[in-house]
Amino acid sequence: MQKSDRFIDLETELLRLKEQFLPEISPTSSYSEREIALTIAYIVLTHSEIEAYFEDRVWEIALHSKNKWVSERLASRTLITLLAFSGQKMELPPDTLTPTQGTTIISPNKIKIDKKIEFALNAFYRVIDQNHGLKEANLLALLLPIGIDSDDLDSVMLATMNTFGEQRGLIAHKSATSYRATQLPDPANELTKIQQITVEILKLDNLTSNLMQNT
Repeated sequence: MQKSDRFIDLETELLRLKEQFLPEISPTSSYSEREIALTIAYIVLTHSEIEAYFEDRVWEIALHSKNKWVSERLASRTLITLLAFSGQKMELPPDTLTPTQGTTIISPNKIKIDKKIEFALNAFYRVIDQNHGLKEANLLALLLPIGIDSDDLDSVMLATMNTFGEQRGLIAHKSATSYRATQLPDPANELTKIQQITVEILKLDNLTSNLMQNT
């Protein structure tokens, strides 16, 4: 599969984290306290890298759709879905552009498509800026507005991301000692999980590339 530059950066960072934090896999699953602590750090940092990938990639797609509109007046699928998921009211056109009664002035935001597009981009940027996680709700808020079809989102992948997000949340809100007491991470399992997630992300990366190429 073709890989975007941003996905290649993600792969590079995940490999770096693996080399810096994960110990050599033990056939007996026997690890020191230091190795367990480093594995916990690996979980948190890989989560951050993957979260940053999604945020950067979807904004790249959104900006591409805006630039295509500005330069070529081309309404891409991404531009349409950004408008659809922006929270704007889909109002009917006004009866007139020059009302004669009262002092009512028709706002450009209601009648200018460029203003509606600007509103949609700003709304999506706020979604990205306020994103804090990789659970299903987070991914839907990032992926559906750029035009990823819900049918292309694998339920198993979403469940895996929910579990990953919950795990990271437990670590973030507990001391390392408390987390180790309730759930001892296994480096081999954590590596396998990240590898599986990366495979699924590559599929989504290809879908986002298709969105750009089809405009």
